[in-house]
Amino acid sequence: MDILTALNREADYSKTQLQFILGAWVMSSLMERKKKISLSDGDISEQDYDKRSLYSLLYALYRSMGEVKAATGERYEVTFNTWGYAWPKAWGECPNRASDPQIFGQNAYAGLYHFDAVKKYVAERDGKVHVIEMGCGTGAGAHHVCGKVLPKATYEAVDLQAAAILTCKRKFVPQLGGRLKATCADASELKSRNGTADFVAVNETHVTEMPGVATDEDRRFFQTAYDMLKPGGYLVWGNAIPDSTWKPCYDVLESVGMKKIEECDVTKEAVTARDEDKARIDVFVDQCIRSFPAFRIPMLGSRKRAEAEVSLKNFCRNPGTRLYINMVDGTDTYKVVLFQKPITAAS
Repeated sequence: MDILTALNREADYSKTQLQFILGAWVMSSLMERKKKISLSDGDISEQDYDKRSLYSLLYALYRSMGEVKAATGERYEVTFNTWGYAWPKAWGECPNRASDPQIFGQNAYAGLYHFDAVKKYVAERDGKVHVIEMGCGTGAGAHHVCGKVLPKATYEAVDLQAAAILTCKRKFVPQLGGRLKATCADASELKSRNGTADFVAVNETHVTEMPGVATDEDRRFFQTAYDMLKPGGYLVWGNAIPDSTWKPCYDVLESVGMKKIEECDVTKEAVTARDEDKARIDVFVDQCIRSFPAFRIPMLGSRKRAEAEVSLKNFCRNPGTRLYINMVDGTDTYKVVLFQKPITAAS
């Protein structure tokens, strides 16, 4: 079995199912013609994985692990599938608890709304705004925004992955008294939401990843964001992507009618976050690996254990991995940007 391509986005795999899946993956090494995962830095070529399969595995893994220990000993459930960044000093005091194991993910969501134009827009509506997030993951960020950033907002969290949305419905929706809705769907197909959102939020969503170009998928994605916004509403977008891809994406956004209001480069703070988060990630990955006996299969298990460990750390941009190095050398940059749909635009 190739876990990088074969898993179903509509499935919510149990811990027992994951045991069998990873066991089959370990045994499949007997027939592998190509090693897809670099043992030196965890790099995986774009053509060697399907993002729907990868996320299906990750969200099922997070849920199946339940509460884990941070490096400090504090127990928490992994729900922020984000790299995040250290809170920039220029933005004032950090609004999140410094000791929270997932503070950098919280910063990434709070940072989407730090712009003065956003604060003014929210204040003019007494905080009663509606957010649609495209690619919400587990909904941890949606919960954080509703609880700490926009406490009067309503929020629809949308994601393709069934396992992620089930976590949102289990863990976060019940806490917010009907203000949070979780939807399993392709956000680019939600035509009924057109003209309904004050904010469309995009936080480290798995698009805009091809160096130097905006793909057809990216174009559909941004057109949908524009369509869902009310006239005068805002796209709030944060991500670490190839530096050469920002301009093509801005060009697409402007071509569909959006206006760029502000851009913040937080790459330095994102690298700091990965450095400071290393111990937590190391501990989490070790707990994951030890939970699956397949990695102890003689001869075959050790190779796959090494692949699983380095690829998980690369996905987290841990120091020394390819995705971390890409931020350090500027191949990838992390930006938080604000675009507005013109007030005169048709709904």
